[in-house]
Amino acid sequence: MFQEIFPRLSDFSGNLAELKEQFKILLLPDRFNELFAPSGWVAYESMSLEVMKHAIKRFEIHGLDAAEDYLVSTYGADALKLGILRFNGHDEFRKRIRLTELAKEDYLAGRYHACTPLLLSLMDGLANDVSRHVGLFADGADLTAWDCIAAHESGLQALVALMTKGRGKTNEEAISVPYRHGILHGRELAFDSRIVAAKTWAALFALRDWAGALAEGKKTPKEKQEPTWGELLKSFQKTQKTKHLLDAWKPRAKESFSCLPCDGSPPSLPENSPERAVAEFMENWRLGRFAPLADALSHTYGMAMGKKAGEAKQDFGRHQVVSCQVVGVEDRTPACSTITIRATFSAEDNIFEEELNVSVSYQDEKGLPMCRLESGGKWALIQNSFRSVIYRNVQ
Repeated sequence: MFQEIFPRLSDFSGNLAELKEQFKILLLPDRFNELFAPSGWVAYESMSLEVMKHAIKRFEIHGLDAAEDYLVSTYGADALKLGILRFNGHDEFRKRIRLTELAKEDYLAGRYHACTPLLLSLMDGLANDVSRHVGLFADGADLTAWDCIAAHESGLQALVALMTKGRGKTNEEAISVPYRHGILHGRELAFDSRIVAAKTWAALFALRDWAGALAEGKKTPKEKQEPTWGELLKSFQKTQKTKHLLDAWKPRAKESFSCLPCDGSPPSLPENSPERAVAEFMENWRLGRFAPLADALSHTYGMAMGKKAGEAKQDFGRHQVVSCQVVGVEDRTPACSTITIRATFSAEDNIFEEELNVSVSYQDEKGLPMCRLESGGKWALIQNSFRSVIYRNVQ
């Protein structure tokens, strides 16, 4: 009888059951920190939930060493690229992208002795500039924030306490935790390993999430009404839609690029595609239109138009584009593609040709990566892709 009166109730109950399963996700960060924080890993917002779940499963079945091996493996080139892309959404992190990119190059090349101290020093300065108070590793640093996974008391605060443990004696034995004082003061002589470097990257990305929480005013709780079931279901449906899009995405097959190589004319390339964004950028460069050129760069999010156009003219204005061909496209992730171009440039009396691999990311209105199958985003170029041209013959 009840079902006859409310024929859609079974569908709603099914949604509630599924929603209940989703709520179990809320327990993952606490469980992750319980298992891994003593070893130097903490959960943070931008960490993949699948990574958390798989690491916990590996720990429960195979133990800590196997779980840590898995976690280290997740900090590869693509993960670092996405993590650094998120720096564009925060002024203090954006300033440090150049050095962070250098640390990434060292890390991927196995130069852990070089990247780890650099990342530690960047983290200290970032916390100082973000909090306007003290550095990350200073006594009295407060790294907690309300409604933030990374800034939970069991997260970044506990991690920093571990990283700042006193290392009073010189140690030649290998370590697996990035002990800041021992590394930067020359007491740890065997810190140059992938696991130490990976944990330092994880700490840096957790710091980015903490900084984002502060920027959103989450240092203290805000009074707010409890969400209604309708609001919860709407949020759940949005999350599910994004998940379905991510699952549905596949990189385009080579057959999709039969028009390549092409002369780089934007109209000859698909609309809202990463290759068209690059072609439009090169066309603006050729014509000296530095305002739209600057607007297409990922790191200029939030900057005043006059400022970013001036910086773009300073960086790109020394060289003029003579011609450009789009010769290759690689869709790497749902948010990132690499576009290979072959361009001829002139500077004073010098004419030269460069083949460039231009990294492009699909971003939302806040400069954060999103799935390319979602509407409302735009393709943004990574300026570091043009460093061989920008810094050519610069002493």
